[in-house]
Amino acid sequence: MSFFSREDPQYDSFVARYQAKLPAAKILYLFLHLLPGIAAYALINVSAVHDAALRLTGIPDNLLQYAYLIAFTFGWHMLVPLLTLRWADKLSFRESIAFLSLNRLDARGVFLVMPVVFVAWTAISLPYIKYVFPALQAWVSSIPGLSIPAYSIFQDDKYFAFPPLMLVFLGIGNFLGEELYFRGYLLKKVGFLGDWAWLVNSLLFDLYHLWQAPTTWAIIGLVPVFGLLMQWRKSLYPLIFFHLLVNILWGNVILARLT
Repeated sequence: MSFFSREDPQYDSFVARYQAKLPAAKILYLFLHLLPGIAAYALINVSAVHDAALRLTGIPDNLLQYAYLIAFTFGWHMLVPLLTLRWADKLSFRESIAFLSLNRLDARGVFLVMPVVFVAWTAISLPYIKYVFPALQAWVSSIPGLSIPAYSIFQDDKYFAFPPLMLVFLGIGNFLGEELYFRGYLLKKVGFLGDWAWLVNSLLFDLYHLWQAPTTWAIIGLVPVFGLLMQWRKSLYPLIFFHLLVNILWGNVILARLT
C-alpha cells in the first residue's frame, strides 16, 4: 500500500484538533453533508417552491436552476468552509488553505496514484453499471418524490444546452467546490468516526445528491473511492483531478454508453 498512501502529520494534526467533539457538533457535521442537497432539492425538485421562485424572480427556468447550482458550488461549498475556519476555528487564511489540504500539490498523487486508481475503478465500475446500476436506478425512481422532474436541467441532460462558458463554470464549481467541501473540510470534521470516516463521508456525499437521486444514488456502490483516495493521499489535488475525470470521461462517456 506504500504506493498509494503517504503520511502527513499536519493532516493528522488538523483532524485531531478540529474534529467535532461534542455530541451536538458531531450530529451537525454529519448533517452538513446532506444540508446543501436538501436545500437544492427543495428549490429545484419541489414544484411549489420552484414555481413560486419563478414568479418571484421572473428569471427563466433553466437560468434560475443554473444560478442555484452556482450559488451552492461556489458559495456554500467554498465560502462556508473558509468562513467557518476563519471565524469559528480562528484559523488564518493560510492555515485554512492548509486545513483544506490545498497547500501542497502532491505530484505523485496526481500523476501516478490517481490515474492508476481511476483505471482500476473504471474497470470495476463497468460490470456494476451494466448489471447493478439499472436495477438500483429503477428502484430509486419508484420511490415517491425521488424522480427527477421534467423541468429539471438534469432531466435528459438539459444543462448541455447552456453556452460553453456557463458549462465551464458549472463544471469547475462541481469538481472543485464539492471536493473542497466534502473531502477538504467535512472529512476532517468527522474524524471522530476514526477508520470509518472516509467511508461515511463518501456515502453521505452520494446521498447529498438528492435532486439527482435516481442516477446518483444508484452509484452508491462506487462512491467510496472518493473518500478512500483522500484517506490515502491526504491532499485535495488528486481528488480534484479524479472528480474531473469522473465527470468528463466516466460520467459523460462510460455511463452514457452502458445505460
